[in-house]
Amino acid sequence: MRITAQDLYNYTKCKHRVYLDANGDPAERGDVSPFIHMLWEMGLQTETEYLRTLGDLEFENLESLSLPAAASRTLDLMSKGAALIYQGVIQWRDLLGRPDLLLKRSDAGSNFGDYYYEPVDIKAGRGWQQRGGKRAGFKIHYAFQIIFYRTILEQLQGYVPPLARIINADKQIEEFDPAEFAADFDAAFKDVRQLVAGRETSEPVLGSACHQCAWYRRCRAWAERNQDPSLLFFVGKNKFQLKDAGLNTVADIAGMDVSSYLKPANRIPRLGKTTLSRMKQRAGVVLSGAPVIRHGFELPAGKVEIYFDIEDDPTRDLTYLYGMVAPDGGGGWEYRYFLADSPDQEQRTVTEFWEYVARSGDAVFYVYSSKERSSLRRLMERYDLDRAVYEHYVECEYDLYADLVVKYSDWPTYTYGIKSIARQVGFSWRDPDPSGANSIVWYNEYLQNPNRREPLQRILEYNEDDCRAMMAVKAYFQRH
Repeated sequence: MRITAQDLYNYTKCKHRVYLDANGDPAERGDVSPFIHMLWEMGLQTETEYLRTLGDLEFENLESLSLPAAASRTLDLMSKGAALIYQGVIQWRDLLGRPDLLLKRSDAGSNFGDYYYEPVDIKAGRGWQQRGGKRAGFKIHYAFQIIFYRTILEQLQGYVPPLARIINADKQIEEFDPAEFAADFDAAFKDVRQLVAGRETSEPVLGSACHQCAWYRRCRAWAERNQDPSLLFFVGKNKFQLKDAGLNTVADIAGMDVSSYLKPANRIPRLGKTTLSRMKQRAGVVLSGAPVIRHGFELPAGKVEIYFDIEDDPTRDLTYLYGMVAPDGGGGWEYRYFLADSPDQEQRTVTEFWEYVARSGDAVFYVYSSKERSSLRRLMERYDLDRAVYEHYVECEYDLYADLVVKYSDWPTYTYGIKSIARQVGFSWRDPDPSGANSIVWYNEYLQNPNRREPLQRILEYNEDDCRAMMAVKAYFQRH
């Protein structure tokens, strides 16, 4: 069994995925989602585009070689001092890495001579994350991959530089200090070794991201078979603390005496009375199979209603669709939208939407997440749009997810996303596989062949259904 950089990447997302990839029954593994396929293709495209920027700089391209052949050729090239190696393979004992680039540097020596090699990955995203306009931190999954390559190279050449680097989606070099991740990486690496070897299995933790994983059906079946606590909304990794306290199943949580877990002897860290009480309520709802709507919520009255949903592509940092279901003036409802036919039309499209908001008066914009607000703020800053219009939108926005579903209801499902909740009230999408991730796939299919309008039509129908799903959820609350 070999440990790879992908194992370290996956570890930051799901420990159980690492175990399953190495030890799971292939018959239980599903197909890779179209979105993941798209990310692979975009990654390859990003690498190809970057290599084109190197101009006359020569590099050794090993991408077509098998792993054994590439490993042998890489060592040969490193010993000869090749300036740049693309898709080389480095190996030490059971560690196998394939960094995008191995860059020769001459500011220090190594076992190879008066030079050494630095691993550099070409990423389709950015390494440093921005929060509130400030640089908040370097992505741990990027860092773990680079540190893994450095671990192998330190054994092969006896030296690695103090700082590490990637090339981001803007073809810019981003630098980070691997020492800041050393303790976390060491702990993760020990865990990964145990998981790959099958000496530790961990357990599935159901969450919204699980749908993109090839093991989703297997993990969902396991959770249902074992009445796992992660079948409850907002439990996630807290399930391990619950199990440590003896709350091993949904039924255990439904029957627990909350007060007994607030005392020092049985206290569960970071889980107070309010949180445990909600878990108990939700466990009862999951066992009953019927949602519970609580009193006390207020919905905007006497205003024009607009059900609003954005479609964006974070891999391109692009917002390409603003869709709305709104009154048609004749007592019915109509779907309206502003669509960017190409990435360079983003500014035109958001400007048109800005004008729409400015004309909307005191209409209420129903949404189902905080994404719309954060996306519009980012676009306002990017294109210097009228802040007064944005502030007016914020005043008129009503988040059905945060302000209604989460606060005033419990549902027999572990995710409260619009797909899950709307299906609970009887709504169905026209598309057989509706998801925001697939919308991104369809948009990229269109960009590859703009003469085919079918992917765009599929996006529009999906977006309209998302808006109408919000209508169905709100109507359900009003009826109950």
